[in-house]
Amino acid sequence: MRHIHLLLFAIVISTGLSAQNDGQWTLERAVDYALTNNLQIKQRNNFTDVARINQQQAGNNRLPTASASTNIGAQFGRTIDPTTNEFNQQTIGFQGYQINFGINLYNGGLIKNSLRQADLDLAAAEIDQKVTANNIGLQVANGYLNVVLLKEQLNNTRSQLQLTTDQLNNTDALIKAGALATAQRFDLVAQQAANQSTIVGLENQIALAELSLKMLLELDADQEFNVVTPELNPSEAELFSDYDLTEVYTAARNTQPTVLAAELRRESAAMSIEIAKAGLRPTVSLFGSLSTNFSTVAKDFTNPTPGSTPTFDFGPPVPVRINGEDATIASLQATGGSSPSFPSIGYFDQLNRNFGQSAGMSLSIPIYSQGRNKLNVQRAEVQRRNAELDIEQADNQLRNDIQIALANLRGARQSYRAAQTSREAAQTAADNAQRLFKAGAANSLDLVTANNRLDQARTEFLRSKYQLIFNRQVIRFYLGQGLSLD
Repeated sequence: MRHIHLLLFAIVISTGLSAQNDGQWTLERAVDYALTNNLQIKQRNNFTDVARINQQQAGNNRLPTASASTNIGAQFGRTIDPTTNEFNQQTIGFQGYQINFGINLYNGGLIKNSLRQADLDLAAAEIDQKVTANNIGLQVANGYLNVVLLKEQLNNTRSQLQLTTDQLNNTDALIKAGALATAQRFDLVAQQAANQSTIVGLENQIALAELSLKMLLELDADQEFNVVTPELNPSEAELFSDYDLTEVYTAARNTQPTVLAAELRRESAAMSIEIAKAGLRPTVSLFGSLSTNFSTVAKDFTNPTPGSTPTFDFGPPVPVRINGEDATIASLQATGGSSPSFPSIGYFDQLNRNFGQSAGMSLSIPIYSQGRNKLNVQRAEVQRRNAELDIEQADNQLRNDIQIALANLRGARQSYRAAQTSREAAQTAADNAQRLFKAGAANSLDLVTANNRLDQARTEFLRSKYQLIFNRQVIRFYLGQGLSLD
């Protein structure tokens, strides 16, 4: 909650800053630069892009599918000719082409519910992106505010050093004139040295704080960097406006990103139940395909090339004995002639002749899947119940934060009033010590003590004033009234 206060205050003070030069950094410029260049934010942006891609994919799942493939190779030995489906004892080269189509007609609401879930997940991712941006802005604001407060302390210490130096000069003049003893200057000299030491320490702290802020902004260490100190002077009426818990909570309930993100995730979990139930329902789809192929041994049997007619002649006689009598026989022999031949079919002619189509409908009914689908439904229901608890926790946290913010506002008002009274009293005491010291009625230790108390009172008043602004802006933020001081 304290970090939220710092972030809101930092955003508020940025409205009072003037336009910057290259080396002048207002809080608004620092936060904008971090939101553009911080690696965590870039990574969260990538997560959001992934969710957006998932949403697009969920929508594309409603579209039909199409795929094309081809194959080429050779068969050896006794193989089947892919164009004739006959066995051949030879080497056959082949190539085929296929195109397949499909579209889901009904799949138990899986596509519809997946698309709805993807929409919810994208919305939640965008809110997470805002939360991350707020966290980075918070860190930048915290670092920026640390530099601002250190610079304010440095200015106060320098003013105190100048006051101590003036007092020491006056004391030396009085000592030289014989109006004061020499011992009166020692406390002022010690105070002057203490102020100088404090200035050196604050300058080092500022350098380290600016370096830390540069690292957060991912700037080069040697880049010119000057944090602009704002001026805030809200009126008493603005600082002491009263607020009602119910009013603030009702307004914040509708605007806080953490609660909204939890609600979106609950709806996404409810979609997970419907998605799991789709596994228990039948699916219906249409399918179709186109195919053709080529073979190196394909022949055109419808267009044979005729062969030549052979000539027949008797061979030489062969003596034989038939039924006890001598005789001769000769065999009839054919010479010349050829068998008919069949031409090969060309590549594109084969693709045209072998072109085929198919279409149909597929119905798949789940019968038993080892209980996996029912367990998926039960698992999704448990996740939805957890999402409900997340909403309740986020809501309770919001209410607690608002109650703490209101309590802090009341405490800050009391601290502011007390610091205001203390500063006025310390100023009166310091003025009185100065007069007494000049009149010789007080020593230098009394003067140094009074000035130190005044410096402490001023510092506490400044801190309590900023703290009161923090708490007031937190409440205004919850009310949705913006972050201005109007």
